[in-house]
Amino acid sequence: MTLPFERLATALADRYRIERELGAGGMATVYLAHDVRHDRKVALKVLKPELAAVIGAERFLAEIKTTANLQHPHILALFDSGQVDGTVFYVMPFVDGESLRDRIGREKQLPIDDALRIAREVGDAMHYAHAHGVIHRDIKPENILLQGGHAQVADFGIALAASKTGGARMTETGMSLGTPTYMSPEQAMGERTLDARTDIYALGCVLYEMLTGDAPFTGSTAQAIVAKVLTEKPALILPRRDRVPQHVEDAILTALEKLPADRFATAAEFVAALGSDGAIMESAAMRARTTGRRAVRSRWSAPRVTAVALLAAAIAGSLGWWVGTRGASRVAPPSRLAIVEPGTMIHFFGIARTVDISSDGQTIVFSAADVGRGTRLLARRLDRKESVEVPNTTNPAHVKLSPDARFVYSSQDRSTMQRMPLAGGAWVALPEVEATSFITFGADGALWWASPLGTGTHRLGADGRDSLWSDRYNINQILPGGRFALAVEYGTASNSGIAQHIDLRSREAKPIFDTPVIEVRYTRSYLLYVRPDNALVAAPFNARTGRVTGESVELATDVTLSGSGFAQWAVADNGTVIYVPGFANELVRVARDGSLRTLVTEQQRYHSPRISPDGRTVAVDIVRSDGRDVWLHTAGGSELTRATFSRDGHDPVWTLDGRGFYYLAGDGGRLAVFRAQPGTTTQPRPEQIPVEVGYTGTPLAGGRGMLSLVPGRGGRGSDIVRVTPGSAAVDTLVGTTADEAYAVPSPDGRWFAYTSDHSGRGEIYLRSLGGSDVLLQVSLDGGAEPVWSRDGRELFYRRPTASGAELTAAAIQYGTEPRVVSRTRLFDASEFDTSTPHANYDVAPDGRSFVFVRRSGGTHIVVLQNVPEMARRMAAGAGVPR
Repeated sequence: MTLPFERLATALADRYRIERELGAGGMATVYLAHDVRHDRKVALKVLKPELAAVIGAERFLAEIKTTANLQHPHILALFDSGQVDGTVFYVMPFVDGESLRDRIGREKQLPIDDALRIAREVGDAMHYAHAHGVIHRDIKPENILLQGGHAQVADFGIALAASKTGGARMTETGMSLGTPTYMSPEQAMGERTLDARTDIYALGCVLYEMLTGDAPFTGSTAQAIVAKVLTEKPALILPRRDRVPQHVEDAILTALEKLPADRFATAAEFVAALGSDGAIMESAAMRARTTGRRAVRSRWSAPRVTAVALLAAAIAGSLGWWVGTRGASRVAPPSRLAIVEPGTMIHFFGIARTVDISSDGQTIVFSAADVGRGTRLLARRLDRKESVEVPNTTNPAHVKLSPDARFVYSSQDRSTMQRMPLAGGAWVALPEVEATSFITFGADGALWWASPLGTGTHRLGADGRDSLWSDRYNINQILPGGRFALAVEYGTASNSGIAQHIDLRSREAKPIFDTPVIEVRYTRSYLLYVRPDNALVAAPFNARTGRVTGESVELATDVTLSGSGFAQWAVADNGTVIYVPGFANELVRVARDGSLRTLVTEQQRYHSPRISPDGRTVAVDIVRSDGRDVWLHTAGGSELTRATFSRDGHDPVWTLDGRGFYYLAGDGGRLAVFRAQPGTTTQPRPEQIPVEVGYTGTPLAGGRGMLSLVPGRGGRGSDIVRVTPGSAAVDTLVGTTADEAYAVPSPDGRWFAYTSDHSGRGEIYLRSLGGSDVLLQVSLDGGAEPVWSRDGRELFYRRPTASGAELTAAAIQYGTEPRVVSRTRLFDASEFDTSTPHANYDVAPDGRSFVFVRRSGGTHIVVLQNVPEMARRMAAGAGVPR
């Protein structure tokens, strides 16, 4: 014992007999003592001399009297306090049990019910103290004592008293009260004025640790911990312990928000959110609020985070107080990486986004295709060596992750979006949201989506109510705070537009700059946008004013564009950007034995090839940086001729006489069918079709209209209809709750083939166009993309296999009723691109060869980490790793 302590023990001998040391913390050393006057055991705490010297004994003792008036069953009372020759002591009851730290150390993870009960008891104590103007400032497992399994919080108000009496002098000497692991960001920054929400943050840390066994942020040094507290998001709890109720995880993550304004306003709210009924958090509004918060990055700008990190690095220490020297926090350097899946290519649907990244920048999802496993959805954490397959996915298009990365969104061969837990489960339809790659999430949990047809942006609120928000702007991102948004004003002649900064309250929009962009995003004080020339650009940006504040730099020049108004990229809140580098496919002719030859020397993004009736010309749409249009290839040549100039022309279908073709393109905010006549001066004109179709359609023999597809009932797939240009009549041929697609008429116009999943799997069927009730199943073990031979005696289709797919020829025999007489495997088709809801290949008039689109690129995803710092270095003339 030190000499001051010996004098203290002697001076207190008539009141307290000190028996042994129980432990030491950041502020005090704790002794077991016997209260002579009351014949009871007590915990006598002696303030550390160096701390007492800084804060001043008299002032500290005056402030600590406030805590003596706290009377609550879960607050450890203050019995006594005083000083002897400058040595400060205070006395509390001795709890004959253990601390929460002891129990966590022994059990690692507490039973969920126990953890919640302890948290509710501590929260109740906090709410009582806060109502009396007392903030703890050092809630941690060491200060939560367990007696009979129930919590009692020790040292309430001690840290507050120390800060109030010695705050200025402590700052001068480098001291800071609190424990780094449980410090709120504002406390770690050294802010003098703290309120109840700093305790709420600490309790969130404690409950997180009780459930997972680890605190939200850990590190080898105090500086490392504080840097994470200030800049990182806590990992989700459910992936580590899936039996934790969802509303509990939501409540904890709300308590751990960086900004105090985003946490619960009171400890009572936190306790209510943890209640058995979860009434507050289980309401749609609160769930949306929590989900939305996780969708938004920390509101602190990059310069402020840097300043905070420097301030935090200047503080160091252990336990309750700590001393350190100034330095910079460790930040990952900017880097350019590539994710490669052996034997796998990034699958590209042409008009659908196939990659996304979680808000925290840790998880990537992407649609992939390979010979061995067909088309599938993969998920990859950046800290893992391998990707994992997301179960139950079919042609995953329009891929989007929820802000917390718990759910994945995709159209799944449907006309509306579906949602499923990323870990696997059942897909849930979102009938209000059409299949689209333009999806973002608001701070209030609302889902914003824009029609791929350019008809406007919708807002789907937490109450499930859908409303058209704008018919002029495509909302790309809701900015942090939820008031402002980034958008692109629809272009009139291309897939690009002008970037806009929109005030969501007043709906006032102002252009950010005049440069046309495909899409625009924001992360960590930087504006990121993709230009029509495939370039990815970054510029310093004020998210509140909508102003670019510094020099822009090009980060990449090879971002894949869709030709439909979006890029194959994604941006995370932490400054990580991913994109698919530009790649191209081959247009090839394949014989019935599988041998092939390339038709065009130039590799591009070909889609939907169609052979003219005379077999001399192939019409195909091509996705390019300046849009999407139909091009023609003539037999014997190796070049292409442009046939449409709409910058949105796709899915060509030849007229029956072969003198022209139909195609789809935008027309005044809707998708319309146009007719073009190559080699003439006749300008393409929209066909007068009474409904908005989902595919160009195929003309029927005898001038009996066109066979086409329209959105199906209940948001599922498509229904098959017959329409006649210029007529208001719409004849529904197949309209069920199942998903129908790939409708193609036989050459004589008597029958049509199509696919339906009414049996639980997509199969190919044959029906009559003449009123007969004949229904013939053509495929037996799955099938898609049916195409007729020109004589109608064969129906070709893709059959799924264990290795991908094969092209099968079904021989059809006609009599009173048609029947399948054979099914012959022609060749492996796994290396050829698929499409929906129409085939992505065609057969020559002689039936001896086919034209396919062969995959020849998209082997990796580029990952740019710490893009703001990368941009700053590039602006300063420094290079970055490549």
